[in-house]
Amino acid sequence: MQDRIFGDREKAMEEAYFRNEDARLLGKLRQKAHLDDIGLALAEALQVNNPDLLLRARSLGITLDTAAALFLAPLVQVAWAGGSVTKPEHDAVLRLARGRGVEIDSPSYAQINDWLEKRPPDTLFETAVEVIKYGFSVLPPDEKEQRIRTLVAACHEVAEASGSTLGWVLGLKSVSDSEAVTLDTITNNLRRPESHL
Repeated sequence: MQDRIFGDREKAMEEAYFRNEDARLLGKLRQKAHLDDIGLALAEALQVNNPDLLLRARSLGITLDTAAALFLAPLVQVAWAGGSVTKPEHDAVLRLARGRGVEIDSPSYAQINDWLEKRPPDTLFETAVEVIKYGFSVLPPDEKEQRIRTLVAACHEVAEASGSTLGWVLGLKSVSDSEAVTLDTITNNLRRPESHL
């Protein structure tokens, strides 16, 4: 009987700890904190709730200093969709990173730049989407959908960055077939329900 009481108490304490980590992450997301702050809160929540996913991110070279870069990996994935990164795509990704609070002299900015110079493995992009989905999972459905739309819009901005000059003059923003497929994949993966989240 006493073992059951201690077990129930221990389980309640553990659940409270999980809720506190989720609440911290939710607070950072809602206050629109810098990606570095959100990355730290997300890493702490992952350490508690999904250590396997955190381990996978770390095995890909992601550290607390470069965690913010993981949130922008889908933009890098779109930039690489055509097989190489054009100068306008490169510039668009870095401009969007700065607009989300990633400082030019930060490790995250350097990491994003490295990914734009040398294509990372697909496992990095897949893991990034899983981490982002995990972070969004603490949000109410409406906020979650808004975050997904914002990220997808940024990905579209990267895809449209290398559109033809004639297309821009005529007001036609072109997205290549490979970019369209990549955009669809990212969007579908972000929206796909996960039973283990």
